[in-house]
Amino acid sequence: MTTDTQGWLSISTEGFASMNAARPPEHLIKELVQNSLDSFADEQSGRIRLSYFFAHGKVEVVCEDNGSGIDNLGDLRVVYLTNKTDSHLKRGRFGRGFKEALCIADQACVVSGSQRLEFLQENGERVCRQSRRLLPFGGTKVKMSMPWAAEVCDQLDDYFKRFLVPYRIDLEVNGSVIAARPIAHEITSSLTTEIYDTTTQSWKKPNRRTTVQLVHAGPDETPTIYEMGIPVAPVEWTMGFHCDVQQRVPMNPNRDAVQSGYPLKLHTACLPTLLDSMQPETIKEDWVGTAGRKCEEAVQRKIIDQAFGTNIARSVPKMGERQFDEDARELGVVIVNTAQTSGGFREMFKAYVPSAMQVVRKDEQEKTTEAIASGFSVSEKLITGDERSNWIIQRGGQKHVETCLSFAVWFCQQLVYSCPTPQARVTGRVALSSGSSTKFSAHWNIDNVLTLALEEQAFWLEPLGSESLAILIHEAAHAMNMHHGYDFRKEVERLAGVAASLMLKESAKIKALFPGLKRTTYQ
Repeated sequence: MTTDTQGWLSISTEGFASMNAARPPEHLIKELVQNSLDSFADEQSGRIRLSYFFAHGKVEVVCEDNGSGIDNLGDLRVVYLTNKTDSHLKRGRFGRGFKEALCIADQACVVSGSQRLEFLQENGERVCRQSRRLLPFGGTKVKMSMPWAAEVCDQLDDYFKRFLVPYRIDLEVNGSVIAARPIAHEITSSLTTEIYDTTTQSWKKPNRRTTVQLVHAGPDETPTIYEMGIPVAPVEWTMGFHCDVQQRVPMNPNRDAVQSGYPLKLHTACLPTLLDSMQPETIKEDWVGTAGRKCEEAVQRKIIDQAFGTNIARSVPKMGERQFDEDARELGVVIVNTAQTSGGFREMFKAYVPSAMQVVRKDEQEKTTEAIASGFSVSEKLITGDERSNWIIQRGGQKHVETCLSFAVWFCQQLVYSCPTPQARVTGRVALSSGSSTKFSAHWNIDNVLTLALEEQAFWLEPLGSESLAILIHEAAHAMNMHHGYDFRKEVERLAGVAASLMLKESAKIKALFPGLKRTTYQ
């Protein structure tokens, strides 16, 4: 004998119930409210009434709405069947939500239009009874008896007061209206969503342009990702805002955790809007650095400027005898140790913030360019009336200036010989510092060119005097350190000892090499 039955598979209610037994009660009841929300067309006003109470050892739940209703209540018995055209703008997926709550219930009843469908237990068996109503019900009404303890009602209270109710929907929970919350910001962005492709019979996760509404979180609320008003998972940032995404959020099958990487996409989308209201210490937090690396250049620069300031440089390791960090600090630059920041900040710093070495080298180059522009050789032929010629005459004439400069170069060369590393030969020039943007007594560039200002009378009036030698020692110390950091100061101390020894031991040689080099008076 052959027996024919409809379909291939039967679903065990008990087995399906065991799959959902561990889910929090509020997540199951949420499915009923979610279906009510989805029953309203876009921009349509609507009303939802949810009530629950503990009686006779069970939690009785009633959810009713005045939405579009259900055409065929019999479809509620078929798992993974839905008559809705799938859309990423609807919260429900495959009609699962009602069935997941139903499999936990002891009994239930659904009314819509002129139909009534009851889920009962009779003589130890689960049965369904479908009938027609004389008075049609406008919308859908669901009743369920859930085998839960009384304290579950408190959990439901805490959960549903967190809902972000769409402005056109009137949601009432146990007689109390859940008021819509004001929207602080609306942000448009392209985000991953979920949609079922009937052609390939698979779930797709395309990007769709949508609106993200930022709503202030209450003092006792964790900032949360919402899917069209329904809380899903923490947004994983330190800002006091919920993110209400106005399309489906990619989630796990239980719809209580978002797809990996999704919070980062929200952070990236919202960060440009939030930056202006963020404090520097908040901007320095890791989530900002991680999100910032995916933002546009203008946003990345703004992140750095607001968190760390504009006069900054990246720290660099000490290079031999050179400490560029110390040199940059002497220029008034704030040094940031990027090793202590997250990877996102390190990438942004590398892209937009110069290193301490770059800052110092740039400063050196600018000063060198300035000194070269104003500097000249004493032997250079100057036209009559040139201000420089007048200054040379005032400083004792060309021969005297040449002798003083030669001594300065020789003296600095002796000091540089004592450096632990080979150095370029010292050469000399003179300049009018008053003709430059920065007045100086002397200047030393990276190529060991010493420039003496004609305005600095110590070089020409008393070239062997303490004031002149002090400046020359200072300048020679730049052969090892171009700026005035800790190592530079140590080098000045060392060269002072070398200079004292030199002047003591080589006094006769100095007199022979530079005869007549003594205190000079001139008009």
